[in-house]
Amino acid sequence: MQGSEADALRVPVSASYARALVRAFGKTRGERNELLRGTGVEQELLDQPGAHMPVSALVMLAANITRAHGELWPLSAAAVWSTSLQGALDVATRTAPTIADALNIGARFGSTRAPFIRNRLRKTVRSIQIEIAPAVPMEGALWRAVALAVSLNIHAAYEQLLEDAIGEATLKFPWQPPAGAERLMQHYSCAVKFNAAAFIFDVPNKLCARPSPFADPELHAKAIEALEAVERPRSDTAALARMVESLIAARLPHRLAEEEAARLVGTSRRTLVRRLAEAGCAFRPLLDGVLRERARTMLAEGTQSRDEMAAALGYTDATSFSRACRRWFGAKGVRA
Repeated sequence: MQGSEADALRVPVSASYARALVRAFGKTRGERNELLRGTGVEQELLDQPGAHMPVSALVMLAANITRAHGELWPLSAAAVWSTSLQGALDVATRTAPTIADALNIGARFGSTRAPFIRNRLRKTVRSIQIEIAPAVPMEGALWRAVALAVSLNIHAAYEQLLEDAIGEATLKFPWQPPAGAERLMQHYSCAVKFNAAAFIFDVPNKLCARPSPFADPELHAKAIEALEAVERPRSDTAALARMVESLIAARLPHRLAEEEAARLVGTSRRTLVRRLAEAGCAFRPLLDGVLRERARTMLAEGTQSRDEMAAALGYTDATSFSRACRRWFGAKGVRA
């Protein structure tokens, strides 16, 4: 595997997609566990607000769903591809000055929200296009399913922006129409073409000059700032520390070990140690910080005994928990 592909598989991605997919296709605990098989992710992680997971885990989840439900499964989870799950990317796209600016934003920041794809902006004599390709290895059926999911999200965003002119835009797929294509066509107001040279969203130039119906310079600037803030940690590895913290918190009361954390983020223990050091931290202080903040919350709530709090944080007994609290908060921080 090329280095860039291996790096892309380790990039942290919001667990919101995975959470929505597991809820859509896993109605029982057993079904959810089957969907998560081989991902290295436990259901508990998905229940953590703001949790992140490696791209490799999200791709494995999509592969499991594709095997179980076929490559048209995104049509059964349309809500997952709504613009609301796109956060700052949705805001930046909608509030851009023009349709051309919105396409530029999508091409520039689409991989920030979905690092399993790569986008390229192309300008032709008649149109502006976003060409989308996989950033990580995906076999045929899986990539077709993921591309379908991405296209549903693109359609949801630009149907709002182009309004009654959405029919003049075109989604192009580089494969034959799938079995059941009639189901697929019901979900698009734009033109759809198969057997194209690449996976492309194409908007005619005459539409690109249109002002966005939701243009808002101040809100747009804030959304761009938020997207740029997401990009920076990926380049300096700080996002890895946040992902490790999420994994530690999700596994409690089980104490996540360094070796296990490395496996979950798709790397070796030695590489994990090096990359955390590059971010100015180490595994043990991250673990201690998660335990400290969880203990602070429980002590403030005051609804659990010392024994219960100790058990919730993976301590062998209340004495060990109290000793840790004295270290963190001083003698006054320990409940009687």
